[in-house]
Amino acid sequence: MNSYNLPDHPVIRNMERTGYPDGQEPRWPRCPVCDEETDTYYKDKHGEIVGCDNCIQRSDAWEENQDY
Repeated sequence: MNSYNLPDHPVIRNMERTGYPDGQEPRWPRCPVCDEETDTYYKDKHGEIVGCDNCIQRSDAWEENQDY
């Protein structure tokens, strides 16, 4: 057998085909509140997840007209 006709290693074939060594795109974490893919969770002071960048809106406290 000619050494130039050897098939590529499966990892090399997967990288060429998909860009990932195992041939599968990595699974991103999902927000338990809105079920969107995210890389950041926000937690309250008790450690409970309250949302992510997709479902929490940032608001300037100085611009809000709420009486406290």
